[in-house]
Amino acid sequence: MRELVRRFGINEEHVVREYAAAEERGELERKSNSHGITAEQYARALWSDAVKKGWIRGIQ
Repeated sequence: MRELVRRFGINEEHVVREYAAAEERGELERKSNSHGITAEQYARALWSDAVKKGWIRGIQ
């Protein structure tokens, strides 16, 4: 996700969409999906966590 933020900027919709698409293409793999969430749901949760932890702000 950090690379996508670097590439596309701090644009949640674009980054989430690209992350989900990369997972669906098999370019990314989750360790598990025990809750059965979609790639987009996972990408949104990952984005939210990254914002809460503050690392998205500092990426240039």
